[in-house]
Amino acid sequence: MKKRNYTIILGTCLLGFLLQTLPLQSQQLPVSTHYIFNSYSLEPAFAGAYDDAAVYLNYRRDWGNIPGSPKTFRLNGFGKVHDKMYLGGEIMADNTDIFNRVKVGLNYTYRLQMANDQFLSFAMGGNFYQSVIRLDQVNADHDDPLLKDLDRITGSNFNANFGLVYNWNHFHLGLGLPVLFRSKDAYNKGADSKFTFDRAFLMHISNRFKLDELWQLQLFGVYQKTNKLPEVIDISATAFYNDTYHFGLMYRNNNTLVFGLGGELIDGFVIGYSYEMGFNGVYNGSGGAHEITVGYRITTKKITHFYDADARKKRTTPVRPVKPGPKPVEFNRR
Repeated sequence: MKKRNYTIILGTCLLGFLLQTLPLQSQQLPVSTHYIFNSYSLEPAFAGAYDDAAVYLNYRRDWGNIPGSPKTFRLNGFGKVHDKMYLGGEIMADNTDIFNRVKVGLNYTYRLQMANDQFLSFAMGGNFYQSVIRLDQVNADHDDPLLKDLDRITGSNFNANFGLVYNWNHFHLGLGLPVLFRSKDAYNKGADSKFTFDRAFLMHISNRFKLDELWQLQLFGVYQKTNKLPEVIDISATAFYNDTYHFGLMYRNNNTLVFGLGGELIDGFVIGYSYEMGFNGVYNGSGGAHEITVGYRITTKKITHFYDADARKKRTTPVRPVKPGPKPVEFNRR
């Protein structure tokens, strides 16, 4: 009986782990495709690149047709605290069947101007992770001595992150370490932690090109690699209209396509939605992945995401022509 229950618990935990990691090609943490318009979610060093402050609420659901599939909630944002300094953070809650993880992070960003229209941003931060496996939800005999006094397995981790972004006009090049330290392997003798992390690496490049007075095209490439796990590569193209509305297409190297759209509803309030679909493996019949983000941006900058703010206002506000009035009549008073 004990051997049977050991097998059930191990199998359930393994299933939860696979559900947690497969959509992201075996990455440690869930990933979002909405960095297209919320670049801070990809790299905290993006703080201040476009806005003085911003806050975003994100929800993602993978494999909607599969019970127990991953669901992720995120709340992240930043604010300007000094001329060149920004503070930000993120709260994330991720659930995959019996596996739950909560992340609370705090980040500091320093934005240094190197030359005209050239900036170099540094970011560093710390993260706290709380992970739980709910054994009380395992389909097994809970009167068995193995489970009777154990309803869950919990563990806590602290880690750090670092990021660097170079910005020249609308070109960005960045490097990052979302997980800076490798934790001790839980399966090694003498290990203290039941949930471990391995070092992760991030690299990204993007540029936005002006097509005409109303249209721009943004190209974005992202490379993510976790030690001893396959890499994840994103390539996307997004069209922006009047620096307000956007729609685009992304390809991920696990044969996944992402369709996204969004825009600024009213001054400062933004919304974005994307649908992710795959062409093989577990994606067949899974229902794909849905992701939605709402946010609010605050800025006092003259430069918006592409154009000069005053020029944009002049372009979008119609001006009524002024009809010439009657010519003044001169009187001879003599």
